Amino acid sequence: MSVKHDKINQNESTSSVGDADRQLRFQQSDDLDLSERGLQERQVSSQPQLIPSRLKLLFVSDKRPVWVGLALRLDAIGCSEPRFDWVSTSEEALSLLRNDSYDCLLLGVFSETKTKQLELLDAVRGSGCHDPVVLVLFSPDDQVALAACEYQAELLVSAAMWESPALLGSIKRSIMVDQLTEDNHRLLVENHRRLVRERDEAERLLVQQRSMVKELQTLAFPNETDTTETDLFLKQDQDKYDSKQVSEIFQIPREVQDYYHELLRTYVIMGSGSLKDEILQISELLAAANLTPRKVLEFHLECVELIVKGLGNRSSRHVMARADLLALEMMVHLGECYQKKSI
Repeated sequence: MSVKHDKINQNESTSSVGDADRQLRFQQSDDLDLSERGLQERQVSSQPQLIPSRLKLLFVSDKRPVWVGLALRLDAIGCSEPRFDWVSTSEEALSLLRNDSYDCLLLGVFSETKTKQLELLDAVRGSGCHDPVVLVLFSPDDQVALAACEYQAELLVSAAMWESPALLGSIKRSIMVDQLTEDNHRLLVENHRRLVRERDEAERLLVQQRSMVKELQTLAFPNETDTTETDLFLKQDQDKYDSKQVSEIFQIPREVQDYYHELLRTYVIMGSGSLKDEILQISELLAAANLTPRKVLEFHLECVELIVKGLGNRSSRHVMARADLLALEMMVHLGECYQKKSI
C-alpha cells in the first residue's frame, strides 16, 4: 500500500472519529435537553395549583359584572368549570357566605357604594370568614386602601374594572396569600406541639434520673428514711434562680454553685470541645467540698431543670442530651479526684 493510500485511510478514519464525536456530543446535548425539560416539567407539576379547576367566585356589585374576559383567561390556564355567583346587596352576600364557601370574594367598590362595601368587608372579617378578598376600584382611594391593609385584602385599581387583565393575577395573589397564612398557622401549631412534647420528654427524663438517684440511695443506705436534698428543694419556689438558697440545701459554696451553673449553660450552647479544663476544675472543687456523687448528681439535675424552664419556646432536647454528657464526664473526673485523695 502506498503512502498516499495510507494518508487517505488516516484521513477517513480521522473523519469517521470526528463524526462519531459530533454524534456523541449531539446525543449528549439531546439527552441534556430532555433531562432539563423533564426537570422543568416535574418542577411545574410539583408546584401547588393556586387556581382549582372548579373555581368558585362571588361578585358583589350594584350591576351584574361582565366576566367573559375572566372566564376566557381561566379557561386558558386549565380552569374549565368555574362558578360565578353575583349579588347586589350586603345581606345577600352574607347569606351566601353563611351557607357556602368561596375561593375568592370580589367586591366592586364605587364612590356611591364605598361605605356599604367597606361595612360588608368589616362584617365578613368580623364573622370569622377569612376567605380571600379582592377589592376592585375604578380610581385610587386612600380609605379603601387602608381597609384592604387592615382586613388582609387585595386591591385592584383599574378603569376596566371586571374586564381588567390584572384581575386574574389579583385573584391568584389573594388565594396564594391565604394559603401561605394557613401554612404558617399550621407550622406554628406543629412547632408548638413539638416543643410541648420535647418539654414533657425532658421532664420525664428528669423524673427518671431522680428516681435512679433515690434508688441508689436506698441501695447504699437501706435503713435511712430521711428526705433527700431534692425533696427539700422541690418544696420551695423554683421560679427564680437563687444561688444562696441552692447552696444552703446542697451544702455547696455559692461561688462553686454559680460557676457550675454558668459552666452548664456554656456546655449546652458550645459543647465539650473547649471546656475540658473547666470541667476538671469544677470536679476538683466539688471533690474538695467532700460532696458525694449522689449529691452532685442531684445538684446537677436541679440546675438542668432551671435551664429547661428558662428556655421559653426554644428546644429542650439538645439541652438534655448535652447535660447528660456533662454529668457523665463530670462523674468520671469526680471519681478520679476521689481516687487520688484515697491514695
